[in-house]
Amino acid sequence: MALKGELTDMNVADLIQVQCQSGGRSALSVQRGREKGQLYFADGAVIHAECGALKGDLAVYELLTWESGTFVVTPDVRPALITIHTSWSALIMEGLRRYDENQAAQPESVVSGKEMKVMAVETRRERLSKTLRNLIDTSGDVSGVAVVSLDGLIMAADLPASVEQARVGAVAAAILNLSGRSVGQLARGSLRQTTIQGSEGHIVLTQAGANAVLVALTGQGVNLGMVFLEVRECAEKVAGILG
Repeated sequence: MALKGELTDMNVADLIQVQCQSGGRSALSVQRGREKGQLYFADGAVIHAECGALKGDLAVYELLTWESGTFVVTPDVRPALITIHTSWSALIMEGLRRYDENQAAQPESVVSGKEMKVMAVETRRERLSKTLRNLIDTSGDVSGVAVVSLDGLIMAADLPASVEQARVGAVAAAILNLSGRSVGQLARGSLRQTTIQGSEGHIVLTQAGANAVLVALTGQGVNLGMVFLEVRECAEKVAGILG
């Protein structure tokens, strides 16, 4: 299932980071009016990009300047060629450096206006990150949490260093697939929550709107009743952010 949204909520730099950290193979399509761009990802890297006549690194630098438009992330897409061998973090840093240089060359009044707009708008990903961090800070039981799309893409996460984001996304997608089919086969309506109890802790998946789930990790010996309440409240906030 494709993930869709507005660049005002999640910009190109954020989308690149999320796709690369998920480690999967996917394509990001962006459109601004009649202009279109494509970025392709595999194994935690950007491997190809196109924007008009631009290809490779230069196409990425151009797309990083887009402040408005729409995006669609499609999983399991292979590009026809590979044009990028630069790390995703280096691409973003160089693209933002070029953007800053270009902004510095603009009239001061224009630059100030754009900077004020950027500062005033908090991206959707930033709001998700704050919501997840608040759950970790206020809960005595939840040690890690992530927002995962229905096809396993990580949208935001606050996880222990020992837990790989890509693995959480893959496991969540597998659990969702099995749990969803089980609920359907037994005529129990739509899936709302799944809990897996392990010898070292628990995994709790709760629906967070129509297109995502909240995945929470706990240790052993926790108060599951309190965890369920905290996770449901957080999931409602996430659903509100995702709209």
